[in-house]
Order: sequence, then C-alpha cells, then structure tokens
Amino acid sequence: MAAFRFGLSWSPILLIFILAVCFRTRALTLSVCGLVYCVLLAATVFVTAWPVIGLAALDGVITTIPLLLVVYAGILLSVFLLEQGSLQRLAEWLAGSRGDRTRRALVLSFGMGNFLEGAGVIAEPVAAPMLRASGIAPEASATLSILGYAGLMHLSLAGVIVTVLAAVTGLDLAVLARELALLSFTATAALALAVPWVLGRETVRAGTLILGVAAALIAATAALVAVAVNAVSIAAMLAGLAVMLGIYVISRQAPAISAAPWRDLAPFLFIFVGLAAVNLIPPLHRLAFDRLVVRIELVPGHGVFLRPWFDAYLYIGLALLLAVRIHRPSATAFRNSMAQAGRKAVPALVAMALFGAMGQVVAFSGYSADFGRFDPNNNLALTLAGGLIRYTGGWYPLFAPVLGWVGTFLTGYGVASIMLFARLQLETAAALGASPQLLAGALAVGASIGSVSSPFKIAIATPLCGAEGREGEILRRTIPLGLAAALLVGLHTLIAIALAR
Repeated sequence: MAAFRFGLSWSPILLIFILAVCFRTRALTLSVCGLVYCVLLAATVFVTAWPVIGLAALDGVITTIPLLLVVYAGILLSVFLLEQGSLQRLAEWLAGSRGDRTRRALVLSFGMGNFLEGAGVIAEPVAAPMLRASGIAPEASATLSILGYAGLMHLSLAGVIVTVLAAVTGLDLAVLARELALLSFTATAALALAVPWVLGRETVRAGTLILGVAAALIAATAALVAVAVNAVSIAAMLAGLAVMLGIYVISRQAPAISAAPWRDLAPFLFIFVGLAAVNLIPPLHRLAFDRLVVRIELVPGHGVFLRPWFDAYLYIGLALLLAVRIHRPSATAFRNSMAQAGRKAVPALVAMALFGAMGQVVAFSGYSADFGRFDPNNNLALTLAGGLIRYTGGWYPLFAPVLGWVGTFLTGYGVASIMLFARLQLETAAALGASPQLLAGALAVGASIGSVSSPFKIAIATPLCGAEGREGEILRRTIPLGLAAALLVGLHTLIAIALAR
C-alpha cells in the first residue's frame, strides 16, 4: 500500500510530463489538467476535505498575485519597448547583433539574468525579450531567460532564499551559504553546457562549450567570493556582472561606453535603483517590507503578504511611464501596443494562477475541514519525499536535489520546495551520518534548477518573446535537462559526503 501511494504521489509529475513531452500541450491546458488531477487525487486517495482543497486553491491564486502583476507589467513594458526598437538597440549594445550566438546568449542569460534575479527583479520579463531582440529564436529565448539564473537562484533575491532555508532548518546561515556556493559550481556548469544545445546543434563546438564553462566558473566563483566576505545579499548580482565583464574580456568585445543607448537603458536603471534601494537601504527596507503591507489569510497560519512598495511590479509600471515619457508615442500607437500586450498576457496569467492553485492543493493535502488536524500520511508532498528517502537508502544524497526539483516543478516556487522538504533533510542527515548543511544545500540547489523545468516559469517567459503556445515543445527539452543537472548536483553531494567520512 505504501508503495502504491508513493507511486501515486509522483503521478502529477508524470501527467504533466506526458502531456508536455508527448502531446506538446500548451501551458494553459497543462495548468487546467494538473489542477483538476491534483484536486481529485487529494480528495480521494489522500483524504483531504473539500473545503480545504477549495481554500488551498484560492490561496494559491492569491499567493501568485504579486508575480502575476510583475509578469503583466513586464509584458506591457517589453511589448512597448520592442515596438519602439529600444530592446533591440539595448540587446545589441550589451551583447552585439553579430558573431557568436552563444556569446550573446551567455551575456544576456548568465550575465543579465543573474544580475536581475540577484537584485530582486524577475528576470524573464527583461531577459526573454532581450534575447529575442538579439536574434535568438523564441523557444530558445524563453528557455535561456530561465536557464541563465537557475544555477544560482538559491543565492538570488538579495539573499532571501538562503535566509529562508536557514530559518526553516535552524542551521547556520554562513555554513549553508558556503555549501550552496560550492554546489553552485556543478549546477551552473551543467546548465552552461546546455546553452549551445538549446541554441541548436550547429552551435555545439569546442569553443562554445569552453566559453559556457568559463561563464559558469566565473559566476560561481564570484558568488563564492561574495559568500566568503559575508555579502550573500549581492552574490548573484556580483555573479552576473562578473560574467558580463569576463565574456567581454575573453571575447575582446565590450560595449562602447561613448555610444551607450542611455535613453533605452533608463527604464531598467530605474527598476534596478528602486529595487536596490528597498532591498539594501535598511530604513527603506523596513518601511517597504514591514510597514506598508497588506496581509490576506485564507488558510489559518498562512498569510499572503502584498508589499506594493517592495515588489517589482510597482517599479516596472513606473518604468513603463518613464519609457512612454522618453519615446513619446502617439496616443493611438500606445493604445494599440497596450492592447496587444494584454492579449499576450491573459493566457499566461491564467495558467500561472492555476499552477499556483495546484501547488497549494499539493502542500495542504491531508488537512481536516477546519485545518485543525493534519495527517502527514495523507500529504502528497511528504508521501513523495518520505518514499524517496525510504527506497533510496544510502543513495539518498544522489536524489536530494531531485526532490528539490520536484518541489519547484509542482509548485513553481523554489522557496515552496524548501518549505515543503527542508526539515526532512535534518532527520535524513542524522540517519545517514551526513552533513545536514550539505543535504539541505543540495535540496535548495535542486529547487533552483527546477526553475528551468517548471511549467509555471515557462508560462512566464513564453509570451514575452513570441513563444506562447509552444510551452510543450520547450518542456520536452527542459524537463530532461533539469533532471540531468539535478542528478549531477546529487553526484557532487554523494562524493562530498563520502570524502567527509
């Protein structure tokens, strides 16, 4: 019976995988099928009360509201700037419009992507349209806008993720950050080696592979240096800047400072300065994060916080107004641009909201009608994690990153994966005689890698670069890629534990 339930706990992943890989299903259809299946599974086999399922699904939709607003504002801004030719000029300035596509992809994905995510800006609304504007195909642009930061996501968002990991596990923040930085070498290298493959077989050459590995090593080394000097909050930003500088030096091609398109750069500088201020200036951070907050609680004990002065959507929206002021389109052209952006946005936003609902149904399965009792044996996520630990035994460290990948695949959020599974790593580490910091770090790195395989994340990127409707084709490649990268990190973890004994 336990084996049967363990198999069923994997079935939502298998369903989405089959629909995406075999039938190339669109994100909106994937989200509907995934949600309906998880609801039925939770209500029947995992004996979850219907009121809990309803509230959990609604809570999932509300939880995604800040991200939905970011994506909507990002689509409005990117469509407007594309129509003005602004993104094309900016992409050409940063990465060049001629020459090696791998170089352009690395600058904009590993460089710009890590810098943006490190600053608390969701990368896809900026990186995906810039990659497309640089001449890269729509499907590859969507993939690369996620792949570039996925290997370092655990050190992004001004250090928030590693801070959450330390809070959930009770482990020392500095030690956790060091383990995460060391595991990042394997994660970033695995994903960087995939860049030529994502771009097309014709780009897979010794030179492009070496350039990709160099970018990965530069990014991971910069992050490790930041961690070593207790500057976790800027680790990913530093990594992104280091990648861009490193590639400019290696290729001997750098942007011409005197010809920099400052008018095109101004909206993005505004976003960065605004978010950097509320993240890094303590009084502003306290005001925006702690005081100017709206709290919504549908599920007891799980508050959803809306922080309009801290989240990126406000600054992206203001950046759009700044861009309109700079480029001065006609009223008719502006209305047409916003109408086109709205049509692009709706399917992606609905899909993201439904994926958010699915994630919360998974997380809250096993609760009684009043949320007063919880049966861990009827929780989908814990059944999956417990079975994986039980059936893999001493080989579990190889699969710890895969568990993190699963959490992000199902919920769309790396932090949600940590919240679901992080404490289990402490018990498992004690049973195996392994480092809890290393196992928890492996889980978090796997959760970061899961971003590149997440239908939720793909749904963010595709409408921003003209790849909407092709989500199934993208997932067909990124699901195996994410799993392979997670297993490589698992191998790194297994070897590290063996050497420590």
